[in-house]
Amino acid sequence: MKIEFIGTGSIGATQSSASTLIDNKLLIDMGNGIIKKLKQTGHPIQDIENCLITHLHGDHFGDIPYLMLDRFFYKIEAPIHIYGPKGLKKTVRELFEILFPGDYETVQEIAKVDFIEFEKMEHENIGNETYITSYEVQHGKLKPAYGLIVEKDNKKIGFSGDSCYCEAIDTIIEQSDFSILDMAWMESKKSHMGLEDILKITKMYSHKKFATTHMQDYTREQAQKQEIENVMIPDDGDKIEL
Repeated sequence: MKIEFIGTGSIGATQSSASTLIDNKLLIDMGNGIIKKLKQTGHPIQDIENCLITHLHGDHFGDIPYLMLDRFFYKIEAPIHIYGPKGLKKTVRELFEILFPGDYETVQEIAKVDFIEFEKMEHENIGNETYITSYEVQHGKLKPAYGLIVEKDNKKIGFSGDSCYCEAIDTIIEQSDFSILDMAWMESKKSHMGLEDILKITKMYSHKKFATTHMQDYTREQAQKQEIENVMIPDDGDKIEL
Protein backbone atom coordinates (compact mmCIF):
# COMPACT_ATOMS: atom_id res chain seq x y z
CA MET A 1 0.00 0.00 0.00
CA LYS A 2 1.15 3.49 -0.87
CA ILE A 3 0.62 5.98 1.94
CA GLU A 4 0.74 9.75 1.38
CA PHE A 5 0.35 12.21 4.23
CA ILE A 6 -1.78 14.95 2.66
CA GLY A 7 -2.01 16.79 5.98
CA THR A 8 -0.29 16.18 9.31
CA GLY A 9 -1.21 19.22 11.37
CA SER A 10 -3.87 20.09 13.92
CA ILE A 11 -5.95 23.24 14.31
CA GLY A 12 -3.57 26.18 14.61
CA ALA A 13 -0.63 24.34 13.04
CA THR A 14 1.15 25.62 9.94
CA GLN A 15 0.70 22.27 8.18
CA SER A 16 -2.66 21.08 6.87
CA SER A 17 -5.34 19.23 8.79
CA ALA A 18 -4.73 15.50 9.31
CA SER A 19 -5.58 13.56 6.16
CA THR A 20 -4.01 10.45 4.64
CA LEU A 21 -4.31 9.06 1.12
CA ILE A 22 -3.93 5.34 0.41
CA ASP A 23 -3.15 4.06 -3.09
CA ASN A 24 -4.46 7.35 -4.52
CA LYS A 25 -8.04 6.09 -4.06
CA LEU A 26 -8.89 6.02 -0.36
CA LEU A 27 -8.82 9.20 1.74
CA ILE A 28 -8.91 9.13 5.53
CA ASP A 29 -10.56 12.38 6.68
CA MET A 30 -11.28 15.47 4.59
CA GLY A 31 -10.78 18.51 6.78
CA ASN A 32 -10.51 22.18 5.93
CA GLY A 33 -8.32 22.89 2.88
CA ILE A 34 -7.74 19.25 1.89
CA ILE A 35 -9.41 19.49 -1.54
CA LYS A 36 -7.06 22.30 -2.58
CA LYS A 37 -4.11 20.42 -1.07
CA LEU A 38 -4.96 17.34 -3.13
CA LYS A 39 -5.02 19.44 -6.29
CA GLN A 40 -1.76 21.16 -5.40
CA THR A 41 -0.07 17.78 -4.95
CA GLY A 42 -1.32 16.43 -8.29
CA HIS A 43 -4.14 14.18 -7.13
CA PRO A 44 -7.23 14.44 -9.39
CA ILE A 45 -10.37 14.51 -7.30
CA GLN A 46 -12.05 12.01 -9.60
CA ASP A 47 -9.46 9.37 -8.68
CA ILE A 48 -10.66 9.21 -5.08
CA GLU A 49 -13.24 6.45 -4.80
CA ASN A 50 -13.77 6.25 -1.04
CA CYS A 51 -13.36 8.50 1.97
CA LEU A 52 -13.58 7.55 5.64
CA ILE A 53 -14.52 10.24 8.16
CA THR A 54 -13.35 9.34 11.66
CA HIS A 55 -15.58 11.84 13.50
CA LEU A 56 -17.68 14.95 13.01
CA HIS A 57 -15.25 17.74 13.86
CA GLY A 58 -14.74 20.33 11.13
CA ASP A 59 -11.02 19.67 10.71
CA HIS A 60 -11.93 16.11 9.68
CA PHE A 61 -14.98 16.54 7.45
CA GLY A 62 -15.24 20.27 6.71
CA ASP A 63 -14.13 20.11 3.05
CA ILE A 64 -16.91 17.76 1.93
CA PRO A 65 -19.00 20.69 0.58
CA TYR A 66 -16.01 21.75 -1.53
CA LEU A 67 -15.60 18.19 -2.80
CA MET A 68 -19.25 18.27 -3.82
CA LEU A 69 -18.82 21.60 -5.60
CA ASP A 70 -15.74 20.35 -7.42
CA ARG A 71 -17.61 17.28 -8.63
CA PHE A 72 -20.51 19.54 -9.66
CA PHE A 73 -18.38 22.05 -11.59
CA TYR A 74 -16.43 19.38 -13.46
CA LYS A 75 -19.36 16.95 -13.78
CA ILE A 76 -17.36 14.04 -12.38
CA GLU A 77 -19.23 10.85 -13.12
CA ALA A 78 -17.00 8.38 -11.26
CA PRO A 79 -18.74 7.59 -7.95
CA ILE A 80 -17.37 8.47 -4.53
CA HIS A 81 -18.51 6.85 -1.29
CA ILE A 82 -18.05 8.73 1.98
CA TYR A 83 -18.28 6.59 5.11
CA GLY A 84 -18.74 8.20 8.49
CA PRO A 85 -20.57 8.26 11.82
CA LYS A 86 -24.34 8.49 12.10
CA GLY A 87 -25.48 12.02 11.38
CA LEU A 88 -22.83 12.62 8.70
CA LYS A 89 -25.23 13.33 5.84
CA LYS A 90 -27.44 15.67 7.88
CA THR A 91 -24.43 17.53 9.27
CA VAL A 92 -22.86 17.98 5.83
CA ARG A 93 -26.14 19.26 4.44
CA GLU A 94 -26.48 21.78 7.28
CA LEU A 95 -22.89 22.95 6.71
CA PHE A 96 -23.48 23.23 2.96
CA GLU A 97 -26.59 25.34 3.54
CA ILE A 98 -24.60 27.71 5.75
CA LEU A 99 -21.80 28.04 3.19
CA PHE A 100 -23.91 28.05 0.00
CA PRO A 101 -27.57 28.61 0.92
CA GLY A 102 -30.15 26.96 -1.32
CA ASP A 103 -27.69 25.08 -3.53
CA TYR A 104 -27.43 21.66 -1.88
CA GLU A 105 -30.03 19.80 -3.95
CA THR A 106 -28.78 21.24 -7.25
CA VAL A 107 -25.16 20.38 -6.48
CA GLN A 108 -25.86 16.93 -5.04
CA GLU A 109 -27.97 15.97 -8.07
CA ILE A 110 -24.82 16.25 -10.22
CA ALA A 111 -22.14 15.45 -7.59
CA LYS A 112 -23.89 12.23 -6.51
CA VAL A 113 -21.87 11.80 -3.33
CA ASP A 114 -22.90 8.55 -1.66
CA PHE A 115 -23.01 9.01 2.13
CA ILE A 116 -22.77 5.75 4.08
CA GLU A 117 -23.27 6.05 7.83
CA PHE A 118 -22.13 3.30 10.17
CA GLU A 119 -21.97 2.33 13.81
CA LYS A 120 -19.54 -0.52 13.25
CA MET A 121 -17.54 -1.76 10.28
CA GLU A 122 -16.22 -5.30 10.60
CA HIS A 123 -13.81 -6.22 7.82
CA GLU A 124 -16.10 -4.47 5.34
CA ASN A 125 -15.06 -4.64 1.69
CA ILE A 126 -15.18 -1.15 0.15
CA GLY A 127 -13.76 -2.29 -3.21
CA ASN A 128 -10.29 -2.86 -4.67
CA GLU A 129 -9.86 -5.69 -2.15
CA THR A 130 -9.68 -3.08 0.62
CA TYR A 131 -11.28 -3.97 3.96
CA ILE A 132 -12.18 -1.65 6.83
CA THR A 133 -12.67 -2.38 10.52
CA SER A 134 -13.71 0.40 12.88
CA TYR A 135 -13.09 0.84 16.61
CA GLU A 136 -14.77 3.38 18.84
CA VAL A 137 -12.13 5.54 20.53
CA GLN A 138 -12.27 8.24 23.21
CA HIS A 139 -12.22 11.80 21.92
CA GLY A 140 -13.35 13.92 24.84
CA LYS A 141 -17.10 14.53 24.91
CA LEU A 142 -17.66 13.76 21.22
CA LYS A 143 -19.31 10.42 20.49
CA PRO A 144 -18.88 8.49 18.36
CA ALA A 145 -15.29 8.89 17.25
CA TYR A 146 -13.56 6.09 15.41
CA GLY A 147 -10.17 4.57 14.89
CA LEU A 148 -9.72 2.31 11.88
CA ILE A 149 -7.77 -0.54 10.41
CA VAL A 150 -7.37 -0.54 6.63
CA GLU A 151 -6.40 -3.95 5.21
CA LYS A 152 -5.17 -4.63 1.70
CA ASP A 153 -2.66 -7.02 0.13
CA ASN A 154 -2.23 -8.79 3.49
CA LYS A 155 -1.05 -5.55 5.11
CA LYS A 156 -2.86 -3.56 7.81
CA ILE A 157 -2.60 0.16 8.53
CA GLY A 158 -4.04 1.38 11.82
CA PHE A 159 -5.44 4.87 12.37
CA SER A 160 -6.14 6.18 15.84
CA GLY A 161 -8.26 9.06 14.59
CA ASP A 162 -8.47 11.73 17.27
CA SER A 163 -8.26 9.91 20.60
CA CYS A 164 -6.69 9.84 23.99
CA TYR A 165 -4.69 6.71 24.83
CA CYS A 166 -7.31 4.04 25.50
CA GLU A 167 -7.86 0.30 25.13
CA ALA A 168 -8.97 0.65 21.51
CA ILE A 169 -5.62 2.19 20.60
CA ASP A 170 -3.81 -0.89 21.90
CA THR A 171 -6.16 -3.12 19.90
CA ILE A 172 -5.49 -1.16 16.70
CA ILE A 173 -1.72 -1.23 17.22
CA GLU A 174 -1.60 -4.93 18.06
CA GLN A 175 -3.46 -5.87 14.87
CA SER A 176 -1.68 -3.48 12.49
CA ASP A 177 1.64 -3.62 10.68
CA PHE A 178 1.93 0.17 10.75
CA SER A 179 -0.07 2.64 12.87
CA ILE A 180 -0.71 6.35 12.32
CA LEU A 181 -1.36 7.97 15.68
CA ASP A 182 -2.71 11.27 16.97
CA MET A 183 0.04 13.31 18.66
CA ALA A 184 -1.53 16.72 19.12
CA TRP A 185 0.12 17.77 22.36
CA MET A 186 3.20 17.23 24.49
CA GLU A 187 1.22 15.68 27.33
CA SER A 188 -1.79 13.36 27.51
CA LYS A 189 -5.23 14.94 27.20
CA LYS A 190 -8.78 13.63 27.56
CA SER A 191 -9.33 14.07 23.83
CA HIS A 192 -5.88 13.59 22.25
CA MET A 193 -2.66 11.71 22.72
CA GLY A 194 0.57 13.54 23.36
CA LEU A 195 4.26 12.97 22.86
CA GLU A 196 4.42 11.33 26.29
CA ASP A 197 1.88 8.74 25.10
CA ILE A 198 3.84 8.09 21.91
CA LEU A 199 7.06 7.56 23.87
CA LYS A 200 5.26 5.08 26.10
CA ILE A 201 3.60 3.27 23.20
CA THR A 202 6.77 2.93 21.15
CA LYS A 203 8.59 1.36 24.08
CA MET A 204 5.76 -1.09 24.70
CA TYR A 205 5.56 -1.97 21.00
CA SER A 206 9.22 -1.69 20.03
CA HIS A 207 8.70 -4.28 17.27
CA LYS A 208 6.03 -2.15 15.59
CA LYS A 209 6.37 0.89 13.31
CA PHE A 210 4.46 4.16 13.65
CA ALA A 211 3.85 7.59 12.19
CA THR A 212 2.35 10.57 13.97
CA THR A 213 -0.22 13.08 12.75
CA HIS A 214 -2.55 15.86 13.96
CA MET A 215 0.49 17.67 15.40
CA GLN A 216 0.84 21.15 16.80
CA ASP A 217 4.04 22.79 15.54
CA TYR A 218 5.77 22.71 18.92
CA THR A 219 4.87 19.05 19.45
CA ARG A 220 6.29 18.19 16.03
CA GLU A 221 9.53 20.03 16.76
CA GLN A 222 10.02 18.36 20.12
CA ALA A 223 9.20 14.90 18.74
CA GLN A 224 11.75 15.34 15.96
CA LYS A 225 14.41 16.08 18.57
CA GLN A 226 13.65 12.76 20.30
CA GLU A 227 14.69 10.78 17.18
CA ILE A 228 12.48 7.86 18.18
CA GLU A 229 13.75 4.82 16.31
CA ASN A 230 10.45 3.25 15.24
CA VAL A 231 8.48 6.47 14.65
CA MET A 232 8.16 8.58 11.50
CA ILE A 233 7.33 12.26 12.11
CA PRO A 234 5.99 13.12 8.65
CA ASP A 235 5.48 16.48 6.99
CA ASP A 236 2.67 17.21 4.56
CA GLY A 237 3.38 15.46 1.29
CA ASP A 238 5.63 12.72 2.65
CA LYS A 239 5.10 9.27 1.14
CA ILE A 240 5.92 5.73 2.17
CA GLU A 241 5.10 2.28 0.86
CA LEU A 242 4.06 -0.55 3.16
